[in-house]
Amino acid sequence: MTQAKPGTIPRHWKTNTWEEKARENPLFAVMSTPEMQDASAEAFDGVRLELFFDKGRSLAQRLIDPVLPDLSKQGLVVEYGCGAGRILNALVERGLACAGIDISPTMLKHCARLVPGVESLHALDDQGRCDLPNECARLVFSYAVVQHIDRLSAYERALGEMCRLLQRGGRLVLQVNCEDFALARDGRLGRTENLEEHSLHFAPDSTQPQLHRHSTWSGVYIGRDRLITLLERGGVEVLSMRNFNPSKARSVLVVGKR
Repeated sequence: MTQAKPGTIPRHWKTNTWEEKARENPLFAVMSTPEMQDASAEAFDGVRLELFFDKGRSLAQRLIDPVLPDLSKQGLVVEYGCGAGRILNALVERGLACAGIDISPTMLKHCARLVPGVESLHALDDQGRCDLPNECARLVFSYAVVQHIDRLSAYERALGEMCRLLQRGGRLVLQVNCEDFALARDGRLGRTENLEEHSLHFAPDSTQPQLHRHSTWSGVYIGRDRLITLLERGGVEVLSMRNFNPSKARSVLVVGKR
């Protein structure tokens, strides 16, 4: 990787694919911190892996633990966009039956090597589908994934696939970037017009939008209303929607039920 300021995202990552990122530096692609910036794509050292998996354990506590009491004790947990297995590792350590989905075959190979206890790993095809059956999961979750999807149509297919996998009574835990929350004023959210290759974001009472062009690093920032509509179309009711990262107002955690 070209040397740059610690933690800086390489310029070419705005246009290259996630498969290319996985081949270049999979740990930094998943966890973009200075410690991971010069990680090797072939040999992950123990110190970096411990940092990587410790962060996964912390994320599992925040993302997964709050919904587990509401679910059946048995059944599959599926991560959409599992990468190299940062969060799946924490769940496998607890003895949960888990499956991972990713668009990158190289990421899946890393995950299989690093988290051998995962029950199955599945690649997405050109239509955004995997070979897991309908309604197979008691929990589907996705963290820091859909925000990197650079086309609205692909984003909508991703949400549809998550909903397809979720069984009746199951939970969806989904982290998204939603600029409506970052633009909020006096308790009122902004609004978004999502288009295929860019989005328009309006502050309350404003007619002048902020333009956001989608890339493979900074992808679709979904509008709140559109997100709810897309999930309802997939049979998922939104139970809660709250900020997930205090330093990033647009980072929102959505919990839904089918």
